[in-house]
Amino acid sequence: MNHKIIWSGIAGLALLSSGCVDRQAQKESKATEQIVNNPVKSVNVQAAKTDTVTEDVEVTGDVTASDDTTIGSKQNNRVVNVLVKDGDTVSKGELLATMDDTSAQAQLRQAQAQVATAVAAMASARSQLAQATQNLVVGPHRSTVAVLLARAQVDASKHGLDKVVNGARPEERRQAVANMESAKANLDLQQKQLERTKKLVDEGALSGQSYDTQKASYDQALAQYKSAQEAVNINQNGSRPEDIDSAKAQLQQAIEGLKNAEDQKKLDPLLKDQVDAANAQIESARAQLESARAQIQIANQAIADTKVYAPFAGRVSGRPIQAGAVAGANTAIVRIVSSEGIYFNGQIPSNNIDKIATGMPVRIHVDGLPNDLSSGKIVGVNPLADSVGRLFSVRVQIDSSPAALKPGMFARGTVAIRTIHDAVVVPTVAIQSRGDERYVFIVVGDKAKQVKVITGLTKDDLTQIKSGLSAGANVVISGQEDLVDGSKVSVKGTTTALREAPRHPSEDKS
Repeated sequence: MNHKIIWSGIAGLALLSSGCVDRQAQKESKATEQIVNNPVKSVNVQAAKTDTVTEDVEVTGDVTASDDTTIGSKQNNRVVNVLVKDGDTVSKGELLATMDDTSAQAQLRQAQAQVATAVAAMASARSQLAQATQNLVVGPHRSTVAVLLARAQVDASKHGLDKVVNGARPEERRQAVANMESAKANLDLQQKQLERTKKLVDEGALSGQSYDTQKASYDQALAQYKSAQEAVNINQNGSRPEDIDSAKAQLQQAIEGLKNAEDQKKLDPLLKDQVDAANAQIESARAQLESARAQIQIANQAIADTKVYAPFAGRVSGRPIQAGAVAGANTAIVRIVSSEGIYFNGQIPSNNIDKIATGMPVRIHVDGLPNDLSSGKIVGVNPLADSVGRLFSVRVQIDSSPAALKPGMFARGTVAIRTIHDAVVVPTVAIQSRGDERYVFIVVGDKAKQVKVITGLTKDDLTQIKSGLSAGANVVISGQEDLVDGSKVSVKGTTTALREAPRHPSEDKS
Protein backbone atom coordinates (compact mmCIF):
# COMPACT_ATOMS: atom_id res chain seq x y z
CA MET A 1 0.00 0.00 0.00
CA ASN A 2 2.72 2.40 0.86
CA HIS A 3 4.63 1.47 -2.34
CA LYS A 4 1.68 2.45 -4.51
CA ILE A 5 1.46 5.84 -2.87
CA ILE A 6 5.16 6.49 -3.43
CA TRP A 7 5.02 5.47 -7.11
CA SER A 8 1.91 7.54 -7.67
CA GLY A 9 3.68 10.58 -6.22
CA ILE A 10 6.71 9.98 -8.39
CA ALA A 11 4.54 9.61 -11.48
CA GLY A 12 2.72 12.86 -10.63
CA LEU A 13 5.95 14.70 -10.13
CA ALA A 14 7.29 13.37 -13.42
CA LEU A 15 4.14 14.44 -15.23
CA LEU A 16 4.31 17.89 -13.62
CA SER A 17 7.97 18.22 -14.51
CA SER A 18 7.30 17.17 -18.11
CA GLY A 19 4.53 19.81 -18.48
CA CYS A 20 6.77 22.52 -17.20
CA VAL A 21 9.67 21.85 -19.51
CA ASP A 22 7.85 20.85 -22.72
CA ARG A 23 4.92 23.16 -23.04
CA GLN A 24 5.74 23.79 -26.73
CA ALA A 25 5.37 20.07 -27.33
CA GLN A 26 2.02 20.20 -25.57
CA LYS A 27 0.95 23.14 -27.77
CA GLU A 28 1.94 21.23 -30.92
CA SER A 29 0.22 18.15 -29.61
CA LYS A 30 -2.91 20.18 -29.01
CA ALA A 31 -2.69 21.67 -32.52
CA THR A 32 -2.24 18.17 -33.96
CA GLU A 33 -5.28 17.02 -32.01
CA GLN A 34 -7.26 19.95 -33.46
CA ILE A 35 -6.16 19.00 -36.96
CA VAL A 36 -7.34 15.47 -36.33
CA ASN A 37 -10.64 16.66 -34.89
CA ASN A 38 -11.12 19.47 -37.45
CA PRO A 39 -8.84 18.68 -40.42
CA VAL A 40 -9.79 21.66 -42.68
CA LYS A 41 -9.07 25.23 -41.56
CA SER A 42 -10.66 28.30 -43.11
CA VAL A 43 -8.13 31.09 -43.89
CA ASN A 44 -7.73 34.41 -45.75
CA VAL A 45 -4.75 34.84 -48.01
CA GLN A 46 -2.99 37.63 -49.86
CA ALA A 47 -0.35 37.25 -52.52
CA ALA A 48 3.15 38.44 -51.62
CA LYS A 49 4.09 41.31 -53.92
CA THR A 50 7.06 43.45 -54.87
CA ASP A 51 7.10 47.09 -53.85
CA THR A 52 9.45 49.94 -52.98
CA VAL A 53 9.99 50.27 -49.25
CA THR A 54 11.80 53.01 -47.41
CA GLU A 55 13.35 53.49 -44.02
CA ASP A 56 12.27 56.83 -42.63
CA VAL A 57 13.51 59.13 -39.89
CA GLU A 58 11.21 61.73 -38.37
CA VAL A 59 12.38 65.30 -37.77
CA THR A 60 10.22 67.65 -35.73
CA GLY A 61 10.46 71.29 -34.79
CA ASP A 62 8.78 74.70 -34.72
CA VAL A 63 8.28 76.51 -38.01
CA THR A 64 10.51 79.58 -38.34
CA ALA A 65 10.79 82.25 -41.03
CA SER A 66 14.23 83.41 -42.14
CA ASP A 67 12.76 86.90 -42.62
CA ASP A 68 10.34 88.15 -39.99
CA THR A 69 10.33 91.94 -39.87
CA THR A 70 8.24 94.56 -38.15
CA ILE A 71 8.27 97.69 -40.31
CA GLY A 72 8.32 100.84 -38.19
CA SER A 73 7.77 104.54 -38.77
CA LYS A 74 10.80 106.77 -39.39
CA GLN A 75 9.02 109.94 -38.30
CA ASN A 76 6.27 111.25 -36.07
CA ASN A 77 3.32 111.45 -38.43
CA ARG A 78 -0.33 110.60 -38.94
CA VAL A 79 -1.22 107.42 -40.84
CA VAL A 80 -3.48 108.31 -43.79
CA ASN A 81 -4.17 104.93 -45.35
CA VAL A 82 -3.44 101.25 -44.63
CA LEU A 83 -3.68 99.00 -47.68
CA VAL A 84 -3.27 95.53 -46.12
CA LYS A 85 -4.79 93.45 -43.36
CA ASP A 86 -3.82 90.44 -41.27
CA GLY A 87 -3.07 87.40 -43.43
CA ASP A 88 -2.70 89.28 -46.74
CA THR A 89 0.00 88.08 -49.12
CA VAL A 90 2.30 90.86 -50.28
CA SER A 91 5.06 91.05 -52.87
CA LYS A 92 8.42 92.74 -52.52
CA GLY A 93 8.12 96.50 -52.94
CA GLU A 94 4.33 96.54 -52.55
CA LEU A 95 2.87 99.68 -50.95
CA LEU A 96 1.53 98.83 -47.49
CA ALA A 97 0.58 102.17 -45.93
CA THR A 98 0.83 105.92 -46.50
CA MET A 99 1.36 108.78 -44.06
CA ASP A 100 0.63 112.51 -44.20
CA ASP A 101 3.15 114.27 -46.49
CA THR A 102 1.86 117.87 -46.19
CA SER A 103 4.80 119.09 -44.12
CA ALA A 104 7.34 117.27 -46.29
CA GLN A 105 5.87 118.76 -49.47
CA ALA A 106 6.11 122.28 -47.98
CA GLN A 107 9.71 121.58 -47.01
CA LEU A 108 10.42 120.52 -50.60
CA ARG A 109 8.94 123.72 -52.07
CA GLN A 110 10.99 125.84 -49.66
CA ALA A 111 14.18 124.03 -50.64
CA GLN A 112 13.39 124.46 -54.34
CA ALA A 113 12.99 128.24 -53.81
CA GLN A 114 16.35 128.33 -52.03
CA VAL A 115 17.92 126.59 -55.01
CA ALA A 116 16.51 129.22 -57.38
CA THR A 117 17.86 132.03 -55.17
CA ALA A 118 21.29 130.42 -54.99
CA VAL A 119 21.38 129.95 -58.77
CA ALA A 120 20.64 133.66 -59.28
CA ALA A 121 23.35 134.63 -56.78
CA MET A 122 25.79 132.38 -58.59
CA ALA A 123 25.03 134.06 -61.94
CA SER A 124 25.47 137.55 -60.44
CA ALA A 125 28.78 136.57 -58.83
CA ARG A 126 30.08 135.16 -62.11
CA SER A 127 29.16 138.39 -63.92
CA GLN A 128 31.04 140.42 -61.32
CA LEU A 129 34.03 138.12 -61.70
CA ALA A 130 34.06 138.64 -65.46
CA GLN A 131 33.99 142.41 -65.04
CA ALA A 132 36.71 142.38 -62.38
CA THR A 133 38.88 140.14 -64.53
CA GLN A 134 38.45 142.48 -67.48
CA ASN A 135 39.35 145.47 -65.33
CA LEU A 136 42.43 143.65 -64.06
CA VAL A 137 43.63 143.12 -67.62
CA VAL A 138 42.74 146.54 -69.12
CA GLY A 139 42.91 148.87 -66.09
CA PRO A 140 46.70 149.06 -65.53
CA HIS A 141 47.38 149.76 -69.21
CA ARG A 142 44.67 152.41 -69.33
CA SER A 143 45.92 154.15 -66.19
CA THR A 144 49.50 154.15 -67.52
CA VAL A 145 48.35 155.79 -70.76
CA ALA A 146 46.37 158.34 -68.76
CA VAL A 147 49.47 159.29 -66.72
CA LEU A 148 51.56 159.69 -69.85
CA LEU A 149 48.89 161.83 -71.47
CA ALA A 150 48.55 163.96 -68.33
CA ARG A 151 52.31 164.54 -68.22
CA ALA A 152 52.30 165.52 -71.85
CA GLN A 153 49.48 167.91 -71.11
CA VAL A 154 51.48 169.52 -68.32
CA ASP A 155 54.48 169.92 -70.61
CA ALA A 156 52.30 171.41 -73.31
CA SER A 157 50.67 173.81 -70.86
CA LYS A 158 54.11 174.97 -69.66
CA HIS A 159 55.23 175.66 -73.21
CA GLY A 160 52.01 177.48 -73.89
CA LEU A 161 52.44 179.68 -70.89
CA ASP A 162 56.02 180.43 -71.89
CA LYS A 163 54.86 181.43 -75.34
CA VAL A 164 52.17 183.67 -74.01
CA VAL A 165 54.56 185.37 -71.63
CA ASN A 166 57.59 185.59 -73.97
CA GLY A 167 55.76 186.12 -77.21
CA ALA A 168 55.92 184.04 -80.27
CA ARG A 169 58.72 183.82 -82.78
CA PRO A 170 58.05 182.68 -86.32
CA GLU A 171 59.20 179.19 -85.59
CA GLU A 172 57.07 179.19 -82.44
CA ARG A 173 54.08 180.23 -84.46
CA ARG A 174 54.77 177.37 -86.77
CA GLN A 175 55.18 175.10 -83.74
CA ALA A 176 51.89 176.42 -82.27
CA VAL A 177 50.17 175.55 -85.49
CA ALA A 178 51.78 172.09 -85.38
CA ASN A 179 50.70 171.63 -81.77
CA MET A 180 47.18 172.58 -82.68
CA GLU A 181 47.17 170.07 -85.50
CA SER A 182 48.60 167.44 -83.14
CA ALA A 183 45.98 168.29 -80.53
CA LYS A 184 43.31 168.03 -83.24
CA ALA A 185 44.59 164.59 -84.23
CA ASN A 186 44.64 163.49 -80.60
CA LEU A 187 41.12 164.86 -80.16
CA ASP A 188 39.92 162.86 -83.15
CA LEU A 189 41.64 159.76 -81.79
CA GLN A 190 40.10 160.21 -78.34
CA GLN A 191 36.67 160.78 -79.88
CA LYS A 192 36.91 157.51 -81.81
CA GLN A 193 38.14 155.74 -78.68
CA LEU A 194 35.23 157.26 -76.77
CA GLU A 195 32.76 155.97 -79.37
CA ARG A 196 34.28 152.46 -79.24
CA THR A 197 34.24 152.50 -75.43
CA LYS A 198 30.60 153.55 -75.37
CA LYS A 199 29.72 150.72 -77.74
CA LEU A 200 31.52 148.15 -75.56
CA VAL A 201 29.85 149.56 -72.44
CA ASP A 202 26.45 149.30 -74.12
CA GLU A 203 27.23 145.70 -75.07
CA GLY A 204 28.27 144.92 -71.49
CA ALA A 205 31.87 144.12 -72.39
CA LEU A 206 33.17 147.06 -70.33
CA SER A 207 31.92 148.76 -67.21
CA GLY A 208 30.53 152.29 -67.05
CA GLN A 209 33.73 153.33 -65.28
CA SER A 210 35.67 152.60 -68.47
CA TYR A 211 33.45 154.98 -70.34
CA ASP A 212 33.95 157.67 -67.68
CA THR A 213 37.72 157.30 -67.91
CA GLN A 214 37.69 157.54 -71.67
CA LYS A 215 35.30 160.48 -71.51
CA ALA A 216 37.80 162.24 -69.24
CA SER A 217 40.56 161.53 -71.78
CA TYR A 218 38.39 162.90 -74.54
CA ASP A 219 37.64 166.03 -72.52
CA GLN A 220 41.35 166.50 -71.89
CA ALA A 221 42.07 166.13 -75.61
CA LEU A 222 39.35 168.65 -76.39
CA ALA A 223 40.80 171.06 -73.87
CA GLN A 224 44.25 170.55 -75.34
CA TYR A 225 42.96 171.22 -78.80
CA LYS A 226 41.24 174.41 -77.67
CA SER A 227 44.36 175.43 -75.82
CA ALA A 228 46.43 174.84 -78.95
CA GLN A 229 44.01 176.98 -80.89
CA GLU A 230 44.35 179.71 -78.32
CA ALA A 231 48.14 179.45 -78.53
CA VAL A 232 48.00 179.96 -82.26
CA ASN A 233 45.75 182.95 -81.80
CA ILE A 234 48.01 184.38 -79.12
CA ASN A 235 51.05 183.95 -81.35
CA GLN A 236 49.23 185.66 -84.09
CA ASN A 237 47.54 188.39 -82.08
CA GLY A 238 49.99 188.87 -79.25
CA SER A 239 49.55 187.97 -75.64
CA ARG A 240 47.11 189.76 -73.45
CA PRO A 241 47.01 189.65 -69.66
CA GLU A 242 43.92 187.54 -69.71
CA ASP A 243 45.68 185.16 -72.11
CA ILE A 244 48.52 184.84 -69.72
CA ASP A 245 46.05 184.14 -66.93
CA SER A 246 44.33 181.58 -69.11
CA ALA A 247 47.63 179.86 -69.89
CA LYS A 248 48.44 179.71 -66.24
CA ALA A 249 44.99 178.24 -65.55
CA GLN A 250 45.54 175.61 -68.25
CA LEU A 251 48.86 174.67 -66.73
CA GLN A 252 47.27 174.33 -63.32
CA GLN A 253 44.53 172.20 -64.80
CA ALA A 254 47.08 169.99 -66.52
CA ILE A 255 48.97 169.61 -63.26
CA GLU A 256 45.72 168.55 -61.51
CA GLY A 257 44.98 166.13 -64.31
CA LEU A 258 48.41 164.57 -63.90
CA LYS A 259 47.88 164.24 -60.18
CA ASN A 260 44.51 162.56 -60.76
CA ALA A 261 46.02 160.17 -63.29
CA GLU A 262 48.83 159.26 -60.91
CA ASP A 263 46.34 158.73 -58.08
CA GLN A 264 44.26 156.48 -60.34
CA LYS A 265 47.39 154.54 -61.23
CA LYS A 266 47.99 153.87 -57.55
CA LEU A 267 44.59 152.09 -57.41
CA ASP A 268 45.66 149.36 -59.87
CA PRO A 269 46.52 146.80 -57.12
CA LEU A 270 42.92 147.03 -55.94
CA LEU A 271 41.77 145.46 -59.20
CA LYS A 272 43.20 142.12 -58.03
CA ASP A 273 41.24 142.49 -54.81
CA GLN A 274 38.07 142.95 -56.85
CA VAL A 275 38.77 139.65 -58.65
CA ASP A 276 39.35 137.90 -55.33
CA ALA A 277 36.13 139.37 -53.92
CA ALA A 278 34.17 138.16 -56.96
CA ASN A 279 35.65 134.66 -56.57
CA ALA A 280 34.66 134.67 -52.91
CA GLN A 281 31.11 135.62 -53.86
CA ILE A 282 31.01 132.71 -56.32
CA GLU A 283 32.17 130.28 -53.64
CA SER A 284 29.55 131.64 -51.23
CA ALA A 285 26.84 131.27 -53.85
CA ARG A 286 28.04 127.72 -54.65
CA ALA A 287 27.85 126.75 -50.96
CA GLN A 288 24.33 128.17 -50.74
CA LEU A 289 23.35 126.19 -53.84
CA GLU A 290 24.76 122.93 -52.46
CA SER A 291 22.99 123.51 -49.15
CA ALA A 292 19.68 124.16 -50.93
CA ARG A 293 20.10 121.01 -53.05
CA ALA A 294 20.83 119.01 -49.90
CA GLN A 295 17.60 120.37 -48.42
CA ILE A 296 15.77 119.11 -51.51
CA GLN A 297 17.21 115.63 -50.95
CA ILE A 298 16.15 115.75 -47.31
CA ALA A 299 12.66 116.85 -48.29
CA ASN A 300 12.38 114.12 -50.94
CA GLN A 301 13.52 111.55 -48.39
CA ALA A 302 10.90 112.83 -45.94
CA ILE A 303 8.26 112.41 -48.66
CA ALA A 304 9.53 108.90 -49.43
CA ASP A 305 9.39 108.04 -45.72
CA THR A 306 5.65 108.74 -45.72
CA LYS A 307 5.16 105.59 -47.80
CA VAL A 308 5.71 102.14 -46.28
CA TYR A 309 6.71 99.34 -48.69
CA ALA A 310 7.21 95.60 -48.19
CA PRO A 311 10.96 94.84 -47.99
CA PHE A 312 10.37 91.27 -49.19
CA ALA A 313 7.58 88.96 -50.29
CA GLY A 314 5.56 87.39 -47.52
CA ARG A 315 2.37 87.62 -45.50
CA VAL A 316 1.04 90.19 -43.06
CA SER A 317 1.18 88.80 -39.53
CA GLY A 318 -1.09 90.43 -36.99
CA ARG A 319 -3.25 93.50 -37.26
CA PRO A 320 -1.47 96.52 -38.83
CA ILE A 321 -1.73 100.03 -37.41
CA GLN A 322 -5.04 101.73 -38.14
CA ALA A 323 -5.56 104.73 -40.43
CA GLY A 324 -5.77 107.96 -38.47
CA ALA A 325 -3.38 106.84 -35.77
CA VAL A 326 -0.31 108.96 -35.08
CA ALA A 327 2.83 106.88 -35.45
CA GLY A 328 5.88 107.91 -33.47
CA ALA A 329 9.46 107.17 -34.33
CA ASN A 330 9.96 103.36 -34.52
CA THR A 331 6.22 102.71 -34.08
CA ALA A 332 5.27 99.34 -35.62
CA ILE A 333 3.25 99.81 -38.80
CA VAL A 334 3.08 96.28 -40.30
CA ARG A 335 4.70 92.95 -39.48
CA ILE A 336 5.75 90.91 -42.54
CA VAL A 337 6.71 87.25 -42.36
CA SER A 338 8.58 85.97 -45.41
CA SER A 339 6.89 83.34 -47.55
CA GLU A 340 10.35 82.32 -48.73
CA GLY A 341 12.94 80.77 -46.48
CA ILE A 342 10.51 79.08 -44.05
CA TYR A 343 12.18 76.24 -42.20
CA PHE A 344 12.30 74.28 -38.96
CA ASN A 345 15.12 72.69 -36.98
CA GLY A 346 14.94 69.09 -35.79
CA GLN A 347 17.20 66.45 -34.29
CA ILE A 348 18.55 63.16 -35.65
CA PRO A 349 19.95 60.33 -33.46
CA SER A 350 23.64 59.65 -33.87
CA ASN A 351 23.03 56.16 -35.35
CA ASN A 352 21.29 57.72 -38.35
CA ILE A 353 23.20 60.97 -38.84
CA ASP A 354 25.64 59.38 -41.29
CA LYS A 355 22.67 58.69 -43.58
CA ILE A 356 21.55 62.33 -43.63
CA ALA A 357 22.95 64.75 -46.22
CA THR A 358 22.05 68.20 -47.45
CA GLY A 359 19.68 68.20 -50.38
CA MET A 360 17.72 65.13 -49.25
CA PRO A 361 13.95 65.56 -49.80
CA VAL A 362 11.61 65.74 -46.81
CA ARG A 363 7.85 65.11 -46.61
CA ILE A 364 6.36 67.60 -44.16
CA HIS A 365 3.16 67.68 -42.14
CA VAL A 366 2.25 70.64 -39.95
CA ASP A 367 0.05 70.25 -36.90
CA GLY A 368 -3.04 72.35 -37.30
CA LEU A 369 -3.02 71.85 -41.08
CA PRO A 370 -4.29 68.28 -41.37
CA ASN A 371 -5.13 68.49 -45.06
CA ASP A 372 -1.96 70.19 -46.21
CA LEU A 373 1.28 68.38 -46.89
CA SER A 374 4.39 70.26 -47.93
CA SER A 375 7.70 69.26 -49.41
CA GLY A 376 11.12 70.37 -48.33
CA LYS A 377 14.75 69.41 -48.16
CA ILE A 378 17.67 69.19 -45.77
CA VAL A 379 19.69 72.41 -46.07
CA GLY A 380 22.01 72.09 -43.09
CA VAL A 381 23.46 69.48 -40.73
CA ASN A 382 25.22 70.46 -37.52
CA PRO A 383 28.44 68.42 -37.37
CA LEU A 384 28.44 68.56 -33.55
CA ALA A 385 25.98 66.63 -31.41
CA ASP A 386 24.52 67.94 -28.18
CA SER A 387 25.84 66.50 -24.94
CA VAL A 388 22.48 64.98 -23.99
CA GLY A 389 21.25 62.04 -26.04
CA ARG A 390 23.91 62.44 -28.74
CA LEU A 391 21.41 64.13 -31.10
CA PHE A 392 22.46 66.10 -34.17
CA SER A 393 20.56 69.18 -35.29
CA VAL A 394 19.39 69.48 -38.91
CA ARG A 395 17.59 72.30 -40.72
CA VAL A 396 14.69 71.52 -43.03
CA GLN A 397 13.78 74.13 -45.64
CA ILE A 398 10.08 74.15 -46.61
CA ASP A 399 9.92 74.53 -50.39
CA SER A 400 6.24 75.30 -50.87
CA SER A 401 4.10 76.28 -47.92
CA PRO A 402 0.30 76.64 -47.69
CA ALA A 403 -1.16 80.07 -47.04
CA ALA A 404 -2.17 79.14 -43.49
CA LEU A 405 1.36 78.13 -42.50
CA LYS A 406 2.74 80.53 -39.91
CA PRO A 407 5.90 80.70 -37.80
CA GLY A 408 5.48 78.96 -34.48
CA MET A 409 3.50 75.99 -35.82
CA PHE A 410 4.80 72.49 -35.08
CA ALA A 411 6.11 70.62 -38.12
CA ARG A 412 6.89 66.94 -38.62
CA GLY A 413 9.23 65.94 -41.39
CA THR A 414 9.87 62.46 -42.76
CA VAL A 415 13.23 61.74 -44.37
CA ALA A 416 13.75 58.55 -46.39
CA ILE A 417 17.24 57.44 -45.36
CA ARG A 418 17.13 54.11 -47.22
CA THR A 419 15.11 52.92 -50.20
CA ILE A 420 14.78 49.33 -51.43
CA HIS A 421 13.26 48.79 -54.86
CA ASP A 422 11.49 45.57 -55.92
CA ALA A 423 11.36 44.31 -52.35
CA VAL A 424 9.09 41.33 -51.53
CA VAL A 425 6.52 42.51 -48.99
CA VAL A 426 3.67 40.85 -47.09
CA PRO A 427 1.14 42.15 -44.59
CA THR A 428 2.78 42.43 -41.19
CA VAL A 429 -0.09 40.46 -39.57
CA ALA A 430 0.97 37.38 -41.57
CA ILE A 431 4.30 37.10 -39.78
CA GLN A 432 4.51 34.73 -36.80
CA SER A 433 7.33 34.57 -34.26
CA ARG A 434 8.98 31.74 -32.36
CA GLY A 435 11.85 33.04 -30.28
CA ASP A 436 14.18 34.89 -32.67
CA GLU A 437 12.72 33.11 -35.68
CA ARG A 438 10.06 34.51 -38.02
CA TYR A 439 7.81 32.47 -40.29
CA VAL A 440 4.65 32.70 -42.37
CA PHE A 441 2.14 30.21 -43.68
CA ILE A 442 1.53 29.96 -47.40
CA VAL A 443 -1.14 27.98 -49.17
CA VAL A 444 0.04 25.35 -51.60
CA GLY A 445 -2.83 23.45 -53.11
CA ASP A 446 -5.13 22.69 -50.18
CA LYS A 447 -2.46 22.69 -47.50
CA ALA A 448 -0.71 25.27 -45.37
CA LYS A 449 3.05 25.33 -45.53
CA GLN A 450 5.10 26.95 -42.73
CA VAL A 451 8.00 28.94 -44.25
CA LYS A 452 10.85 30.44 -42.29
CA VAL A 453 11.65 34.02 -43.39
CA ILE A 454 14.10 36.79 -42.63
CA THR A 455 12.36 40.14 -42.34
CA GLY A 456 13.61 43.60 -43.16
CA LEU A 457 11.95 47.00 -43.08
CA THR A 458 8.42 47.51 -41.85
CA LYS A 459 6.42 50.34 -43.41
CA ASP A 460 2.86 51.03 -42.37
CA ASP A 461 1.16 47.56 -42.45
CA LEU A 462 3.68 45.87 -44.76
CA THR A 463 6.96 44.11 -43.90
CA GLN A 464 9.84 43.35 -46.22
CA ILE A 465 10.83 39.71 -46.63
CA LYS A 466 14.56 39.64 -47.23
CA SER A 467 14.75 35.90 -47.85
CA GLY A 468 12.63 32.76 -47.60
CA LEU A 469 9.69 33.88 -49.74
CA SER A 470 9.12 34.84 -53.38
CA ALA A 471 6.66 37.32 -54.82
CA GLY A 472 3.34 35.71 -55.76
CA ALA A 473 3.20 33.26 -52.85
CA ASN A 474 -0.29 33.14 -51.28
CA VAL A 475 0.38 34.16 -47.68
CA VAL A 476 -2.17 33.45 -44.94
CA ILE A 477 -3.18 36.75 -43.32
CA SER A 478 -5.92 35.48 -40.98
CA GLY A 479 -6.53 32.09 -39.37
CA GLN A 480 -2.84 31.28 -39.22
CA GLU A 481 -2.89 31.08 -35.40
CA ASP A 482 -4.49 27.58 -35.59
CA LEU A 483 -2.26 26.26 -38.35
CA VAL A 484 0.65 23.88 -38.27
CA ASP A 485 2.81 22.78 -41.12
CA GLY A 486 0.66 20.58 -43.36
CA SER A 487 -2.75 21.71 -42.15
CA LYS A 488 -5.50 21.36 -44.70
CA VAL A 489 -7.06 24.71 -45.48
CA SER A 490 -9.90 26.23 -47.41
CA VAL A 491 -9.48 29.81 -48.67
CA LYS A 492 -12.51 31.89 -47.77
CA GLY A 493 -11.17 35.26 -48.97
CA THR A 494 -8.24 36.96 -50.71
CA THR A 495 -7.31 40.51 -51.54
CA THR A 496 -5.82 39.50 -54.87
CA ALA A 497 -6.59 36.78 -57.41
CA LEU A 498 -5.66 33.41 -55.90
CA ARG A 499 -3.11 31.64 -57.98
CA GLU A 500 -0.81 28.73 -57.55
CA ALA A 501 2.22 29.99 -55.67
CA PRO A 502 5.66 28.97 -56.82
CA ARG A 503 7.03 26.08 -54.83
CA HIS A 504 9.26 27.19 -51.98
CA PRO A 505 12.73 25.67 -51.96
CA SER A 506 12.11 24.18 -48.55
CA GLU A 507 9.03 22.32 -49.69
CA ASP A 508 9.34 18.59 -50.27
CA LYS A 509 8.09 17.10 -53.52
CA SER A 510 5.61 14.72 -51.96
